[in-house]
Amino acid sequence: MLQPSHLPDPPQQEEAFIGEPRPEDPPLSERGGRGAPAPTGASAVSSARDRGKVIALGAMGALVAVGIGLMAASPRRAGAPAPSLALTTSGDLAANTNADPAVAKQANLAVVDPSSPIVRPPPQWRVTALKDDPNVEVSEGKFGKRGIVATLTEAGLPRPEIKRLAQAFEGVRRIDRPRESDSFVLAKGKNNGRLLAFEYATSPLDVWQGRVDDSSAERRIVVKKLDLFVEHRRVAHGLVVSADLAKAIAAAGMRPEIVDAVDDALEGHVDPGSIRSGVRMRVAATEDWVEGTFARVKVEAIEFVPTTGSPLRVYFYERDPREVDASPRRAPAPGFYDARGKQPYRGQFRSPVSLARVTSRFNPKRLHPVLKVVRPHQGVDFAGAPGTPVYASASGTVTTAGNGGPCGNMVEISHGGGINTIYCHLKGFAQGLRSGQKVEARQLIGYVGQTGRVTGPHLHFGVKKNGAFIDPLALKMDGVRVLPPADRDAFQRRRADLDAVIDGVALPSAADVPDENEDKDLHGE
Repeated sequence: MLQPSHLPDPPQQEEAFIGEPRPEDPPLSERGGRGAPAPTGASAVSSARDRGKVIALGAMGALVAVGIGLMAASPRRAGAPAPSLALTTSGDLAANTNADPAVAKQANLAVVDPSSPIVRPPPQWRVTALKDDPNVEVSEGKFGKRGIVATLTEAGLPRPEIKRLAQAFEGVRRIDRPRESDSFVLAKGKNNGRLLAFEYATSPLDVWQGRVDDSSAERRIVVKKLDLFVEHRRVAHGLVVSADLAKAIAAAGMRPEIVDAVDDALEGHVDPGSIRSGVRMRVAATEDWVEGTFARVKVEAIEFVPTTGSPLRVYFYERDPREVDASPRRAPAPGFYDARGKQPYRGQFRSPVSLARVTSRFNPKRLHPVLKVVRPHQGVDFAGAPGTPVYASASGTVTTAGNGGPCGNMVEISHGGGINTIYCHLKGFAQGLRSGQKVEARQLIGYVGQTGRVTGPHLHFGVKKNGAFIDPLALKMDGVRVLPPADRDAFQRRRADLDAVIDGVALPSAADVPDENEDKDLHGE
């Protein structure tokens, strides 16, 4: 894999002309120079300067060559961001660029054989290694809305040990106010409950570890940030949306974790009703691998090609202060922007199923597929295989979680302002979900199923406003963000880089598009 490396510092030069002999240097004739005797006077200085230029240029060229070689061969440790042009090719991108080297040249991409061996250092010791010890109890999870004391107390660590741990982390990493997404791994003795080791992670790449030093009489806790070996692999694939999205993702050679990332990228740019069988996409993403294990995937750009209409491309952009000289207070929100640098944003509500197709829309005069009578369809149906996660469309309070009759297993959430959302035909509920519970936007509440009066698995999603059903797809976006002028040049450079990557992926042909008859009304109440 091609990885960046810092170029070695160039030799220190005096402020005098580059290559001019320094006062302490002996004359060339005394340094074993070949050829005619060294000229004297002004001609000597001129000749020395000419030779100095040649030597300096040669040295600079050698430094550049060494730097390029190091960039191609050196590994990466956690902490430094991956440059946009450092690639390990994968999937369709590798096939495409290997087949046509001109594409790689035009895109200014360095393409490396994915099968090339990567020399990895020995992995760091991790707390989870103690799981096999019968005398050790290991707990792990996310902090959520709990603080460090409440979380570790629930995990069974005594208060004095929690205090010792917090004191040990002082000056290294603040852990008293964890974010909801921060995670931990705790190892303690089964018999005495004493701390053995602890890890605090803000991401898979950023992990701080505290470990008891048993060789010290006071059992001192040694804290450090782990120097993890991290690889950033850019991947790109073409995709055709079909009835079973999971199979379509797998068929494209993409990781299943990318579904939610793609859904987030298209949020606001694409009407949920336009994601249906036959839609084609080209996706460029970066996979982070930590110590040789996949950790996460981040979408960088997507081309969305609808069944009718013009293609759309969106690009992830976050200001880099090294590229943009402007006030950080006016930095644009990180996120996905279209080619014109615009980012639509939705106010409160999100799609309850990631990247799902709408198979049946809100229709007050719908012919019921089971009863064969005109009966209003008071919501929209999202396609999904049984077990597909269903999320709360917005933050609120669960008012119902149980049997909804023809609606099957049902969840209803009140969001305030007279807005309620309804989720029907669930296979099951998220663990611990109950009436009266407060939930956040995109929090798991259940799984797609076919309970109740239905003809196949799907999610029926309804919205009530002041007690009356409204079209869920009528919950419009609240506005559009536009990149400030200071960021536009940097955005255009990033866009050009990502366009080259996407253009290097073969767009699936129309012959690969599934039959549209897969989109049918599965609703039955």
